[in-house]
Amino acid sequence: MKEAYLGVDCGSASVKAAIVDKDNVVLDSVYLKNEGIIESLKKIFKEINTNNYKILGCGVTGSGRNFVRVLLNADLAKSEVLAHSIATLTYYPEVNTIFEIGGEDCKMMTLNNGLITDFKMNNICGGGTGAMIVAIATRMGIDVEDIGDYALKSTLDIELPGKCGIFCQSAVINKLNSGFRKEDILMGVCRALIRNYLAICKGAPLKPPYVFQGATAKNKALVKALEEELNYKVTVPDKCELMGAIGMAMIVKEENITNSNFRKVDANSNFDTKGFKCTDCPNRCEVTQIYENDKFLGSIGSRCGKWETMEYKKKEIVLSSV
Repeated sequence: MKEAYLGVDCGSASVKAAIVDKDNVVLDSVYLKNEGIIESLKKIFKEINTNNYKILGCGVTGSGRNFVRVLLNADLAKSEVLAHSIATLTYYPEVNTIFEIGGEDCKMMTLNNGLITDFKMNNICGGGTGAMIVAIATRMGIDVEDIGDYALKSTLDIELPGKCGIFCQSAVINKLNSGFRKEDILMGVCRALIRNYLAICKGAPLKPPYVFQGATAKNKALVKALEEELNYKVTVPDKCELMGAIGMAMIVKEENITNSNFRKVDANSNFDTKGFKCTDCPNRCEVTQIYENDKFLGSIGSRCGKWETMEYKKKEIVLSSV
């Protein structure tokens, strides 16, 4: 049985998994819309067959990494900045700038001689992310997978606001009601999105070679808009949407884990969560306990970490739902 490593990237809009061998070859992978972490993981392990490989280690990344780490009993959990950077450096060792636009957040990493020197991240507003352009395209009756090709038909440069998704949608409606073509509007949205995205990079030294990754990099109109702003060619990896998961598998491999406790999520397992607010100190952490078939798996959310390995049993503290 071939030895391999598993990386899982649980983001706000999608869940990705990749199985990578010792030579950094991707043996199997899957990309799914995030329909809830538990249900998405069940679907992941229906589509990706870990039984075909001896999984030596499992690593998780993304905004849902702490929850996923408990569910999978993963060996490592690291930030998506690190995971994306490791994967990119493996395939493109000369890279100096990494762009990643996610469904509801976006990141930019600058590197020098293979070391991360700075990163910027916007995770508060959906403006300048994939969610904004998807919402607008849906409003216009255009399928998500057709956005890029549709926008590339544009022949007119339209100015639209990109700093706020709500304002942009309002401006799009105004353009539609003024008779502008949908392809011109969509390309205008792509350009506005890129301008807003690059605004978060203000002050960072953007130097080529550039690599653009994440599922939004499959949108050729966004790639064109980014290249227009940079006035430089941008590289898009073949597996751009999986780079976080691939990078996490590579990180686990480098750790040389010898006794992994990884467990996959079984489709027949019943999971439950219980939340409470800890009042033991002024932090008042919102803690989530995770159970599988009534068996306690672990907790997340406590800053001091005491609830990570113990079950809550203090009857004198009133629990409140979170």
